[in-house]
Order: sequence, then C-alpha cells, then structure tokens
Amino acid sequence: MATSKKTKNASSTQEKKDNTQQQAKKTEDKAANLVKEDKKTPQSTAKNEKKSKKKSSEKGNKPNIFKRMVDFFKGVHHELKKVTWLTKDELLQRTGIVAGVVAIFTFLVWVVDSGLGGLAALLMNK
Repeated sequence: MATSKKTKNASSTQEKKDNTQQQAKKTEDKAANLVKEDKKTPQSTAKNEKKSKKKSSEKGNKPNIFKRMVDFFKGVHHELKKVTWLTKDELLQRTGIVAGVVAIFTFLVWVVDSGLGGLAALLMNK
C-alpha cells in the first residue's frame, strides 16, 4: 500500500510539472504573437484613421442640427427625472450649514488680515 501511494504521488507530481511546462509554452507563444501584432499595429491604424476621416467627412452621417438639439434636451429631461431632489427642510438645513461655514471662515480671514495689517503698520513706523 505504501508503494502505491508513492507511485500515485510521483505520477501526480509529474502531471503537475507537465501542465506547468505546457502553460509556460502557451504563454511564450502568446507573447511572441503579441510582439508580432505590435509591429503591425501602427501601419494598420494609420490606414484605419484615413478611412475614418473619409467617412466622417461625409454629410449624411450626422442628423439635422435641430434633431440633435431635440435629442439633447430629451436626454437632459430624462437625466433630471433621475435626480433625487432635497426636501424644503433639508434644503434650509444645508443652506444654513454652508452660510455658517462661510461666516466662520470670513471671520478668520478678517482676524488674520487685521493682525497682519497691524503688524505691517508697526514695522512701517519704525
């Protein structure tokens, strides 16, 4: 029984090594193919850009300006329906918070400005 376990372990280890080697070979093949494709890509993209410029210059591709404007405003209306609007109480509360923060920072800037102005006046008099 002990020898059969050793044999099974050895065969499974050998299978794992074979699988690893096969995966490594596949990876190397993929890398080689990618390198070959990268060399071809700049030429093919230049050709594609020329074709796309010709197609975009055709007049029939874009709809009428008025149709595009209507589509734009329909999209805006659709998106505004998705917006979660604040209630009146929430709006007043958050507006109060913003006004309070602005008032605090205004006071702090006034204090620093007055202090630096007084310091500058002392330095100028001497």
